[in-house]
Amino acid sequence: MRTSDGNSLSTQNVEFRIQNEDFPALPGANHLENRQTHARTTNNVDALASETRYAERSNTEPKTGIQTFPDGTVKNIPAGMLSDQFGMAGLLTFLRAIETDPAIVALALGHDLTTLGLNLNSTERNIYATFGGPWADYPCRIQDLEAKVPDEYLTNASIRDKLPNIKLSKLSEDVLFYLFYNCPGEVYQVAAASELYSRDWRFHKSQRVWLTRSQYGGVKEQTSTYEKGSYNVFDPVQWRKIPRDMTLEYKELEERPKLPQSLQQSGQPQVAQSSSTTASQNGS
Repeated sequence: MRTSDGNSLSTQNVEFRIQNEDFPALPGANHLENRQTHARTTNNVDALASETRYAERSNTEPKTGIQTFPDGTVKNIPAGMLSDQFGMAGLLTFLRAIETDPAIVALALGHDLTTLGLNLNSTERNIYATFGGPWADYPCRIQDLEAKVPDEYLTNASIRDKLPNIKLSKLSEDVLFYLFYNCPGEVYQVAAASELYSRDWRFHKSQRVWLTRSQYGGVKEQTSTYEKGSYNVFDPVQWRKIPRDMTLEYKELEERPKLPQSLQQSGQPQVAQSSSTTASQNGS
């Protein structure tokens, strides 16, 4: 296309641009934007100052409580905690001391209950029948249980002097064993042990059982210090005699128990039922 002056009009690309002057801001807009910018700047400055003060305070103030680190190091432990056997830090120190002195295990960790006669694997919840306590050698007997009974049942005081004395020679071995195992620490136990000794029963001190020579096997070898042969061993749990072949050293046998002079009457040991004498427990 040509103009009247003969020059050609070339097509040009015109970009659409908006200038601030084309749309002037309304009154007050600049003031509001300045206030928002100032507020954001102030908040950022306050947050940065707060973080700086917290970091400075964290570095200057000591941290409280035990501090543990990923490498296993423990710091900031109170001074008295390591010397105290209680608490986690004291327990850790104690566990390390066990490695050099195993004898102190019972001081803080306690005893193994199974070694005190307590069967932890038992399904029976009531253990009083088999466990008399950590310091008892046997379960609590029925006669030792405290129970309230009518006064008319308490006949011991009125009839104990009227009952005849017990002649041990008239009792069977089963009754003698019953007296021995059910009357520990009483004169009945000593008297029963003496009568069993008279009937060729011997108490083995290390195995803690009564035994006698078998009538069928007998002694096969005998010296001044030991003998070897067949014996009948009384088992108080199964309550029967069990045959056993064994070597018996004489030093392991209990001597005849010494009876009180009051039990010796007419050459036969007798036990007065009114006697309240207590004797030391021999062979139990």
